[in-house]
Amino acid sequence: MAGWGKADNKTASGTIELAADGSVTGTSTAFTTEAAVGDVLTANSIDFRITAIASDTACTVVDADTAGATIVAQSAGASYALSEKPSLVGNSVGGYTSENIHGVDTNEMAANKTVEGAAHTGWNHVRTVGSRKIVETLVAMSKNGITGDAEDVVFEDYLIAIATQPVAASVTSPADATFTVAATITGSGGTLTYDWQVSTDSGSTWASTVDADGTAATLTVISTDAEYVDANEFRCVVSATGADSVTSDAVAVTIA
Repeated sequence: MAGWGKADNKTASGTIELAADGSVTGTSTAFTTEAAVGDVLTANSIDFRITAIASDTACTVVDADTAGATIVAQSAGASYALSEKPSLVGNSVGGYTSENIHGVDTNEMAANKTVEGAAHTGWNHVRTVGSRKIVETLVAMSKNGITGDAEDVVFEDYLIAIATQPVAASVTSPADATFTVAATITGSGGTLTYDWQVSTDSGSTWASTVDADGTAATLTVISTDAEYVDANEFRCVVSATGADSVTSDAVAVTIA
């Protein structure tokens, strides 16, 4: 995942000239390799957002902080710096949209920096509350499929819900004891898996059943099973990739 960070790896060399129409002409610059659309180019303490890169020495910018703001021209020979810091205001001028902003990579996020005596990673906000310093790290996500997303990993959140809990079974040997759980999962995917567990000590400890159907929605405990014992308790743990597991009610079997 890409996150915003103060420790980015953007490099800059050479000087630039910036016209009032947002066109940048560089001298000894390498925009095609050192910069990317959405990066911030700072000249004389003014932030400009890069909207297009034509060559190593030519790119186009808009004001990074105010949509539609008049560009403050910079004369030839102006020094500049590059960064990946996020936009303060969504700017749709000149083909730039906030979707084109990318943050630092995971290696840069891991770089430890110190601000006001507090260690942090990533873009941060440091607040002083009484005698404490509170560091808040800001993380952003881009999922638009353009260059720079290769390292982004998206974990979708699924939610498992048990619609029908298993019911206690009361049988006369050698009748089978049957337990069923019905569960649903929200989201765009995810396959439910089942792990039926048995407790022989009134629920103090649990272990997966040895029954052949212990991984199905319905568990059948037949009289020849080692777990076919009066007062044993059964429950089911329902799981899916990308979701928190959910455990059903524990129910007992009564065998006469």
